[in-house]
Amino acid sequence: MPLVLRHLLLAAARRAASDPRVRAKAKEIYEEKARPVLAKKARELKEEAARRDPGEHPARFVGRAFKRFLDG
Repeated sequence: MPLVLRHLLLAAARRAASDPRVRAKAKEIYEEKARPVLAKKARELKEEAARRDPGEHPARFVGRAFKRFLDG
């Protein structure tokens, strides 16, 4: 049963993605809401990387930066 549901959901997503009205609305929302937030987060991550201690373990830095990115 989950396979049938997955197939139906993917078909609905494909149909919605091919609709020009849905695509235009998605672009509008991205430009107004998502893009400014992503730009701000990118600046914060660059600043965090510039402050990073060279001796720090890379995984620790990535974990801290990712947590900060998600916490907002």
